[in-house]
Amino acid sequence: MMTLPPTNDETPDYLAEIIDISKMVESGKELVAQGNAIDLSNLEAVIGELCRRMAEVPPSNPHEVTVAIEKVVSDLTNLGDALHRQSEPKH
Repeated sequence: MMTLPPTNDETPDYLAEIIDISKMVESGKELVAQGNAIDLSNLEAVIGELCRRMAEVPPSNPHEVTVAIEKVVSDLTNLGDALHRQSEPKH
């Protein structure tokens, strides 16, 4: 087994990945706002995979990554709420 020297270059850029997820959530919000249905299941898989990899290779900037993830979770919650409201029967 090869061991890598602990340099920041070897740590995956989790922040960049989280920003990509944020963009997906943002575009999802726009779609929902326009009345479109969206499927979040692939997003769950992406986030699950990201968390699994972070457990194996902790981020070099854990605080920044935690803050970014908390924002994504908050955005996802808002998106879920918007989807729920959208699916409720209109009176």
